[in-house]
Amino acid sequence: MLEKSLVVGEFHIDTSQNSLIHGRRKVYLGPLRTSLLHFLCKNVNTVVTREDLAQYVWGRLVTDHTINQHISQLRKSIGTLSLHGLNISTIPKRGYIARMEGVGAPADSQVSPISKGESAANEINSMKVLVVEAEAAERIQLIEQLESIDVAYVEGVATTIEAERSVALQDFDLIIVDSLLADNAGIELVKRIRTGQTSAAADISILSSHFELQRELLGLNCLFDIQGLLLKPFEESRLKQMLMVANKSNVVLKPQAAYELVPVDVLETAVQAKAINE
Repeated sequence: MLEKSLVVGEFHIDTSQNSLIHGRRKVYLGPLRTSLLHFLCKNVNTVVTREDLAQYVWGRLVTDHTINQHISQLRKSIGTLSLHGLNISTIPKRGYIARMEGVGAPADSQVSPISKGESAANEINSMKVLVVEAEAAERIQLIEQLESIDVAYVEGVATTIEAERSVALQDFDLIIVDSLLADNAGIELVKRIRTGQTSAAADISILSSHFELQRELLGLNCLFDIQGLLLKPFEESRLKQMLMVANKSNVVLKPQAAYELVPVDVLETAVQAKAINE
């Protein structure tokens, strides 16, 4: 049975009202999300496994998809408060962690993107990657390269609609998104992920792909906390390097409003401006 309340740092989880309170602001979580947040914050700044979460919240084993969906909903609820200092992050192959600034954790529980004794190569070999690439030839090439470096699981789709279906059914560690998808759909997908509007973890690692290095694209990557850029045609050595970077990355999400304010048509506008100048 949950305690009536849990106070961690500046945040108050009121289990009698199934709410999260920060100062004078309050958001209703509901019983299940309250239990999730309660358990994560009782173990603040410490990795919590999916199995432990399932036993604590549901009292039994549940599918990864079920946990992913509820974690995503919890992130959305937290995002409505635009809170600073509280983030729920996914730790690939290990579980989740509630990161809270200014609150300590035991020295032996500090999170490292790569577990002790594991090599970067082993981590890549355990990754699940979703490729969102419109052109069939480029999609196939990228999938083959990922398989050649022994990535554990690769799935390729041509549209963002298919991508959202895939993340609803599978727990991916990395998404590679084509920045050239029609109607800015690739950038819009990244925005939806970061704002918790898909079943993917909002803090999932993301790489973008493009034919050239553009200032505007680098700016978007920074604003959307994208881990890196893959240039086409894809090179296996560069791909492996970027997978290692993405795997080691720890995405600390900004307030949801920060992502919502970023325009998705920056690249299109830049192309139009370039055409006019020429």
